[in-house]
Amino acid sequence: AVVSTQSTGNMGGLFNALLSGLSVGLDGDVSGMVKSVAHGMSDTASKLSSTASTVLTYVSGDDAFRANRDRLRASRYQSSSDSLRAGWYGLRSGIIGGLTSIPSSVVQGINSDGVTGAVTGLAKGLIGTVAKPAAGLFDFASGTTMAITQSTRSGESIGEVKRIRLPRCCSGEILSVYSLDTAMGMATLWRLNKKSREEGFISWSVVNTHLKVLVSSEKVRLIERESGNKVLKEINLDNIGQCVYMRRETEGGAEHHLAIQIYNTPPLPGITHIPPDSSPRLNCNSQKTSLKISQDIQYAIDLRREAVFLVDSAKSKTKR
Repeated sequence: AVVSTQSTGNMGGLFNALLSGLSVGLDGDVSGMVKSVAHGMSDTASKLSSTASTVLTYVSGDDAFRANRDRLRASRYQSSSDSLRAGWYGLRSGIIGGLTSIPSSVVQGINSDGVTGAVTGLAKGLIGTVAKPAAGLFDFASGTTMAITQSTRSGESIGEVKRIRLPRCCSGEILSVYSLDTAMGMATLWRLNKKSREEGFISWSVVNTHLKVLVSSEKVRLIERESGNKVLKEINLDNIGQCVYMRRETEGGAEHHLAIQIYNTPPLPGITHIPPDSSPRLNCNSQKTSLKISQDIQYAIDLRREAVFLVDSAKSKTKR
């Protein structure tokens, strides 16, 4: 015979629930610990009560009583209220079955085998008088503990689907190849601008061991790499004149810098002889990194200028 975890109360599940509760308790989540322990204990109690009720139902020998109990059990897995209702109906059915067990069993015995059947029915009825109410009592206990189990069930235990990677960054109509770095950049932008759809993602680049650059359709943000959230400097694209790559030879080798020319007031397009108000230099890992960031920033600036001078055809037709 095969012994299932249902018949033994799922002791493995109880052990896992206790370990999970201890783990979250050590993390300071007392309510989570209580919830996890209550879930494990109620689940085990529900299974043990159900097993006892099943055994007593078979001992009663009443096929109609067993069929009615199976129907009630099938309805208790929908929700906690359904489990409570099924437990109560099971108790009521057991009490009624116990009260009517002797006369119904005797009548069935007489109809099938006469006097001999009456004696057999009486014995069966006496057993049912005890077994059926006991089975109903265990069904009530099982339904109640099942309701507790369902109400303390965590999102993970009911099969909640959890994301295993960040959302893909989609720009334009063509579906691009998934990039974790790009997805992280878009997630960072959404976290900073509170998921504003008006600000589009352009690029997310590592400058050096301490710094990252987030380029959007509105701003250039210098972000501390270690924290991932701390914005060290935020520059509006309208205030950027141009990005200049600079190479410096040292004894240790070449150093690659990217100078971002910043104006307090937006510069006029085409006028480059006005000196910038500030020009912070980014010490980049390589020439390739410097040129890429420069191209990304210039691309963002060009897109923004195109958007400023873009004529909305629908509005222009309305004005006409």
